Amino acid sequence: MPHSPATATPIKARLISEAPSRSLVVGLAGLAGIVNAAGFHAIGHFSSHLSGTVAVLSEELAGADWTLALVAVWVIVCFIAGAATTAIMMTSQRERHLRGRYARCLIVEALLLVGIAAVDQFIAPGSHGILSMRVLLLWGGLSFLMGFQNAIVTQISHARIRTTHVTGMITDIGVALGQRLAHWRHPDWHLPSGFARSPVMMHVMTVSAFIGGGIAGVFGYRGLGPIFLLLVAAVLLAVGIYDLARRRG
Repeated sequence: MPHSPATATPIKARLISEAPSRSLVVGLAGLAGIVNAAGFHAIGHFSSHLSGTVAVLSEELAGADWTLALVAVWVIVCFIAGAATTAIMMTSQRERHLRGRYARCLIVEALLLVGIAAVDQFIAPGSHGILSMRVLLLWGGLSFLMGFQNAIVTQISHARIRTTHVTGMITDIGVALGQRLAHWRHPDWHLPSGFARSPVMMHVMTVSAFIGGGIAGVFGYRGLGPIFLLLVAAVLLAVGIYDLARRRG
């Protein structure tokens, strides 16, 4: 039975409204890959790998190495603070009925990236290794940035997709493929209720964007250093300002 205009219009409007979010998710996944790879070349640590950071925290606590344990806590707290900042911004803007909420977050993220590039450029490496001011500021700033942008995508996708949680996305891809193989071999088996809505392609696109961004981050930072981060921030700022102006218009 064909849909009536009254039924089709809201569905069409919902699909149209989801398209920019899909593009934004993939774009932010690419950005996460860029920043993660560039950050590793800058300080030798991945800012998005919170599972590893928590594992380090457990190991250092067990070994009573309080210094490294505190560094791990610092990184985790910065990530949480970044996510909390996004939530505060989004909630405040929603309550004030402001348009372009995600665009404003992109602008803030670009400014944060400029600050990180400035630290990378002007604070020289210290002699204290992981405890040097440069490493602590860069690692903490990158972790804050990852938490900030991860929370953007979490809210866009209603907690179904996260740009830096590659382990979870690859797990979801494996589960979905397993469901499809089981259904192919046994068509009469009952499928989970979320089978048709499983965002497999979205996960594949997000993981691919993260990988592509990581490759770009490696070559970009090797060639340009902190200037590369400024170029990425400029692109992000331009996208945010353009989207904000478009929505206001």
